[in-house]
Amino acid sequence: MDQAQSLREYMHRFNVQQEEQHSARVITITSGKGGVGKSNFTLNFALGLNAVGKKVVVLDLDLSTANINILMGITARNSLADVLHRQKSIWDVLEKGTAGIDYISGGLEIQDLMELDPNTLAYFWSQIQELQTYADFILLDTGAGISRELVDFILASDETILVTTPEPTAIADSYAVLKTVMQFTKQTPIVRLVVNRAQSYREAVDTSRAIKNASNSFLKFKLVTLGFLMEDVHVRQSVRAQIPFFMSYPNCEASKNIKQIVYSFLPESDESLNTSSKGIRSFLERIFSKGKSL
Repeated sequence: MDQAQSLREYMHRFNVQQEEQHSARVITITSGKGGVGKSNFTLNFALGLNAVGKKVVVLDLDLSTANINILMGITARNSLADVLHRQKSIWDVLEKGTAGIDYISGGLEIQDLMELDPNTLAYFWSQIQELQTYADFILLDTGAGISRELVDFILASDETILVTTPEPTAIADSYAVLKTVMQFTKQTPIVRLVVNRAQSYREAVDTSRAIKNASNSFLKFKLVTLGFLMEDVHVRQSVRAQIPFFMSYPNCEASKNIKQIVYSFLPESDESLNTSSKGIRSFLERIFSKGKSL
């Protein structure tokens, strides 16, 4: 029996055992280019969800510039790589950040999983699946830019939040992400747009409209706008202080924007939690199915 078949049988047994349990909703958060504030948005969005009673785990998969912990002024002691090598359990690498936010440093590539023997892979899977019933949302802070790995994450997630700014290069790269995703699937992924660092509401709307119109006209894909974050000096101040602006400046414009985004996000997602949520188990199963070994 090959590795892929062993994994399928293991996952099937686990799925049957856990079928009736709550499934965390997996949200990929990404951007077409770096420097648009993706990680900062991810962290403060997580804090916004936490503030209304949602259990959130942030998984920092931006391996080139992993900085979720830096934004909180915390040094990550462990990572998923420690679980991969059986040195730690998932609970050992799950760390507490600002306001009790749970986060995990990635520290590994998806390709690392493809090279594991079946027993090690099964152990790793069993550890990750502990999060299935622990959280309401698992936010995946991915690397910026366009890659096949990013496409796989988007297609495997329950939904994706695409972060951009009004800069022409950011707009073009955001469209390029959508174009690349649509080249690899006949399905319609759920992607919601956040415009960050807009100088005005009008600029935010124009940016959103430009990407949505291009997506609809050329890709036949309906992109949904989740919300806007206005340019706010308090954001930069909070980054320097390594305290998320949602906590250090709860009444600033950016924090109010986060609250509005959470308000817009939750009604649909709350319904999905009880209906179509695929969960971390299904996410990992679909990610692995795209490996060369299958």
